[in-house]
Parts: sequence; C-alpha cells; structure tokens
Amino acid sequence: MRSVKLAVYALCRAVGLFRLAAWWTRDTLKILCYHGFALADEARFRPKLFITPAVFEQRLATLRRYGVRVLGLDDAVERLYAGTLPPRAATITIDDGFHSVRTLAAPALARHGLPATVYVTTYYVDKGTPIFRLVLQYMFWKTRRRELRLSNVAWSPDAVIDLTDADARERALWACIDYCEARCSEDERVAVCEQLGAGLDVPYQDIVAQRLLHLMTGEQLRELDALGIDVQLHTHRHVFPSDDEARARRELEDNRAALSALLGREGFVHFCYPSGLWDERQWAWLDAAGVRSATTCLGGLNTRATPRHALARILDGENLHPLEFEAALCGFSDLLRSLVRRGA
Repeated sequence: MRSVKLAVYALCRAVGLFRLAAWWTRDTLKILCYHGFALADEARFRPKLFITPAVFEQRLATLRRYGVRVLGLDDAVERLYAGTLPPRAATITIDDGFHSVRTLAAPALARHGLPATVYVTTYYVDKGTPIFRLVLQYMFWKTRRRELRLSNVAWSPDAVIDLTDADARERALWACIDYCEARCSEDERVAVCEQLGAGLDVPYQDIVAQRLLHLMTGEQLRELDALGIDVQLHTHRHVFPSDDEARARRELEDNRAALSALLGREGFVHFCYPSGLWDERQWAWLDAAGVRSATTCLGGLNTRATPRHALARILDGENLHPLEFEAALCGFSDLLRSLVRRGA
C-alpha cells in the first residue's frame, strides 16, 4: 500500500502538483517536529522518534529547495495570528531535549543558518541518567539473547522470560517499567537497568558512555542560545494530565523553575504537550500560566483559525520517506486529506 502511495506522490510531483500545493498553502504556518538524532542505531530502534544526521541534512536542503522561510517559534506564532506571515513560512521544533540535539542537530541548523525551538522536559536533565523506560525498551529491542533469567525481582514472578515469544517479552518489559516508575527511586531504577543489561547482554554502562538516550546537560542547554535554538516548556516529568489540574499546573511550574535555574532567564511561554496528549480543558490552565502557544502531535497546517493551544505539526523521523516529507512540507498531503474527507 505504501508503494502505491509513493508512486502517486511521485507522479503528482512530476506534473507540478507539489509546487501548486506549496503556492496554495503559502499563507499557512508549517511547524516541523523532531525528537532525537541518531548517534548509533536509535533510528532503527525507534524510526518515528529518531532521525539520522544524513536524513536531517536532506530535510534542511528540501526546505531551501522549496523556498521555505524558517522563522523562530515566537516570531512565527505572533505573525500567524497577526496575519503577517511571509509566504511559505515554517518553524522547526524539537521535543524532549535529547543530548543529540546539541551534538548533531544544533550544528546542522547553524550551518544552514536556521533557528529552532527545543521543548525540554527537565527531570532527566536534573538526574543526568538515560530516560528509564526508553533505555529498557532499547535493551529489550537490541538483545540477541533467547531468554532472560531473573533472580528475586519484585516486578516479575517468572524466573525465566522466553525472549523469542513477543508477547512474553512485551509483558516482562512493561511489568518492569510500570513497577519501577511507580515504586522505585532513580538510583533503584539505574540498578535495575544494570541488572537487566547484564542479563540481556546489552551493557547499561555502554549506553551511558555513548549518551544514547540522555537529555542535554544544563551546560549544553546554555550553549544553544548562541546556535539559534530557543528552549521552551515540555513539563518536568513528561506528564500533563487532563483530569488533574493541580498536578498539571505543578508540572508547568516545576518545568519553568528548572529551566530558569539552568538558563538564568525567564521567558518560557511556549509549550508542547508530552506524548501529544491534550484536552481543551487544559487551555485555561495554560492561559493562567502565561503560555502563549501549545503544539500537538496532530498532523496538518496552521491558519489564523487554529487555536493557539492546538497547533498542528508535521511529525518527521527516519520512518518518513523523502517524498512523504516533501508532500507534507508543500501542503500537498494536507490538501489531499481534505479532499478525501469532503468526498467521504
């Protein structure tokens, strides 16, 4: 099915429909969304979450080829609602704040003279350890062991996990994540990672040494200003519940306080919903916290009619074919979806 889609896209581009779509959507704001940039094999592990430096460079070249005007997020949002966007405007956003943003993405953006915004979740910046659930998922993905032998672990009654059984493997993984996130300290979670790394033959310390699944340090965050990358809000613990206003507000407050302490400034007024989960009830909480815009993981383009706290984005990663990226960037895929919906 995807091959048919790509063939259709190739034909449409060849006859000029991509360029026509770019002209038709020239007054909209395209917000690109990235997460991590692969230092090793992360793009094979989570192709929707990571992108290789080579593919990212190709994306930046595509922006230039289409004459896209890349604006900083604050400027882009202000001009979107003032109706003063330049034609073919876009902004680049990066979620979470992975270590590879500083080492790989920031230099690439600087070479192209492009600004960007990184939404940083600050708990793992403070802790300095890899993201617990992600590192466990990575180890279970990477292992070539056929079984995992456990000894006296609180999170599983099984002594042996059959790793060739996909269901058993997944159950064990999530039993460990759920238990440790609910009941363990960060030091205890590190100990679990070390134990499982040994059992899976994917040493935890090798991951730590390469900083594969780490967020940036405070020093790295401070270096971003000089490279044209703005730091903004993404909650402290990567949660923003729609059914608990007090907890949601605390996440914003803790995130803002951590960023202020790390960067020595204020001005954190743009927000990204963690995991793309959001609800209209949260908009009043964001307003009360002085947040001017919030981005989602909804695909699409933005106009003056788009709610400030429901901005759509183009989610990019290693999983996206260059033609799919191009179709999204020029607005062709969005126009096609609109036509399909109208015809349904």
